[in-house]
Amino acid sequence: MLKYAESFCVLVEELHFSRAAARLHLTQPALSHQIKKLEQQIGCALLRRSPQRVILTEAGSILARELGVALSHVKRAVQQAQDAARGDAGALAIGYCELPQAGGMTAIIRRYTELYPGVDVTLRNLPTVEQVAALAAGSIDVGFLHPPLNTTQLLLRMAGTEPVVAALPADHPLVAKPILRLADLSSERLIVCAESVGPFMYHSILAACGRAGFQPRLREEKDRWHAMLDQAASGLGVAIVPETLTKTQENLVFRHIEGLDVTLQTAIATAGEPTRPAVLRFLATASAHLDPPRSK
Repeated sequence: MLKYAESFCVLVEELHFSRAAARLHLTQPALSHQIKKLEQQIGCALLRRSPQRVILTEAGSILARELGVALSHVKRAVQQAQDAARGDAGALAIGYCELPQAGGMTAIIRRYTELYPGVDVTLRNLPTVEQVAALAAGSIDVGFLHPPLNTTQLLLRMAGTEPVVAALPADHPLVAKPILRLADLSSERLIVCAESVGPFMYHSILAACGRAGFQPRLREEKDRWHAMLDQAASGLGVAIVPETLTKTQENLVFRHIEGLDVTLQTAIATAGEPTRPAVLRFLATASAHLDPPRSK
């Protein structure tokens, strides 16, 4: 019926079978056949024919008005579907941890939205463990998360690493040292991400302290890196946080720690090899940002 509807709308515009047939690249008998088929399907006469002109019936006028609106919606839907198939439109849900700069995420998204403004990008702030579940469930398409992970279901693309540093109150005695040794923190309470949230980092810090000859006193934070900074600023301990956070609080001083060779890794994750064009183009944009071509 869609083909007949398009032919009918062209005929309504021209009100002349020969001109309408020429626009449709049909013969006049073929166009007449289509209009008759449409009338049969609808069950009423849509027009009256005369040698000089085509006259619409009342039913034909109503159908022409409503079909014009409907066909414009159909054409727009087809265009949107084609855009989505190419990756130029549609939606993309991205999960990320608390560090939006990690892995170059914000720069990658800005570039992607410049290249594909028709794609509706949404962000969901989720811990790594929740991103794993969200990717598996399909509620996010891409995740910026922190490996290693105890799963083989995800496809990871490494996006960067950064060291962890000590965050101290500005009036802390250790601020006088430009670089700390891990042993300098032996009598401090260390504020670290909870084992349940970041087991790899938790155990890496614990192991490094053991190699430095002391058993650390730990305060575990389950929710946010910034909560760890708030605790450090309040004098509740020395927070061990990613270097990305060094410019976030004015009343804290950040120091690198010799002997703490722990890094925070960031990876771009998908649930297996993606097939959606919007996801593939996002990954291509990320790859171009993370590994730009070298000039000759």
